[in-house]
Amino acid sequence: MENIGAIIEEYRRTTDDEIMSERNGIGPREPIKDNIELKDIFRPERMFFSRFEDDGSYVASFRMGHFNIPDIISGSAAGVSYIGGLNLGRALISEGLAGDIHSLAELMLDQKLGILDIVSEWEDDGYLRMDVRVYECIECAGLPNIGRPICFFEAGIIAGALSEILGCDVDAYERRCWTNGYSFCQFDVRARV
Repeated sequence: MENIGAIIEEYRRTTDDEIMSERNGIGPREPIKDNIELKDIFRPERMFFSRFEDDGSYVASFRMGHFNIPDIISGSAAGVSYIGGLNLGRALISEGLAGDIHSLAELMLDQKLGILDIVSEWEDDGYLRMDVRVYECIECAGLPNIGRPICFFEAGIIAGALSEILGCDVDAYERRCWTNGYSFCQFDVRARV
């Protein structure tokens, strides 16, 4: 596999520019639509993963399971999606499929879930804080800007895996997403240390 570090550096430059041009928590990509339509799920924008012949159908198959959630229950479905990701993230570590954050990033890359990047980490008032980004996210890359993030499953995976790795409760909150105008997902992570 080619140098993923160079790809991450390119994404970091792009994301920094997008963050600088955001307005009221919405990224620079226009226009804002009311919702995601079925036709939207078939058009991922994944520069790295699109090199694999089956990427479009792989992504569409994953997204079809999420698309059938009606708007009326989408609020509660977000919680279910987060818990599902949380359980998966914990299991990936506890069952030895990944042992640390770096092997989790490799697993996510191998499974084409996205390119995981720990941009920064720092301690703040008894908490370990992290800026975690996912580029080319399977759930949202290429979807329209609907004014809100949708990657609760990925937030859960990150929180669950880090909970197992660090041995404490971890929260992950998605701040930026393709679906609120960016070309990446950004998660604010907080762990009590």
